[in-house]
Amino acid sequence: MKNLTEKIYKELLSRNNVLIIGLTDSGKTYYATNELVPFLKKKGFNVAFFSDCDHLSNISDETGLAIVDEVETLIDKNFLEQRHFQDKPYYSPEYLKKVEIWHNKLKLIKIPSVFILTRSEKREIEYLINNVKEMDWGAPVKCLAFENYKKTT
Repeated sequence: MKNLTEKIYKELLSRNNVLIIGLTDSGKTYYATNELVPFLKKKGFNVAFFSDCDHLSNISDETGLAIVDEVETLIDKNFLEQRHFQDKPYYSPEYLKKVEIWHNKLKLIKIPSVFILTRSEKREIEYLINNVKEMDWGAPVKCLAFENYKKTT
């Protein structure tokens, strides 16, 4: 994870946003709260961590960096629907409405941020890595794949 942390740090120093994409239950949240946040705080960042978009609140002027877990994108909606054609609809109307509310909140973030996204298959992660340069809400991002978490020593 040290390599990933250094990549994220480099992007944030350049005032860029980062999208971390990993598999379900791969340790993304644990990594963010136990490794990434402490590392960034040691480097002098004032970090605000949000466990999901429902808990996203106003970010003060003193906040230098936001980390938002459990974001969602619809950029790959057609790709997912084609891969999981048996799941109709892939996204329920209620979920799509919730995602729209989240995106409206995410649009308000004007500081460098790390967004954390979950996908269920490596091919879905690769699709996003290869195709996403900007999020649905207009934030340009550098996409990084998250491998299963292994605590560093």
